[in-house]
Amino acid sequence: MTNEEVTKLSDMLLQSLYDYHFANNGGSYTLPTAMLNADANSKLAIDYLIENEYAVDSGKGSDNLVLSITPKGMEYVKSK
Repeated sequence: MTNEEVTKLSDMLLQSLYDYHFANNGGSYTLPTAMLNADANSKLAIDYLIENEYAVDSGKGSDNLVLSITPKGMEYVKSK
């Protein structure tokens, strides 16, 4: 997967997190870690979002990824 493809997928995921945030009163999106590990491309894209501080995972140490968008991520979505 190229960097461009990772960025594109990351942007799509971030837009989904943005929409989810507002549709669920700021709720976090929960995803089983095993499901994420089965999809290398999504894992790359989510790692990219976390590394760039557009999203945070508050599910550390559990069997789930608990992803939520950060204020920096919201600004990024609005600037697109």
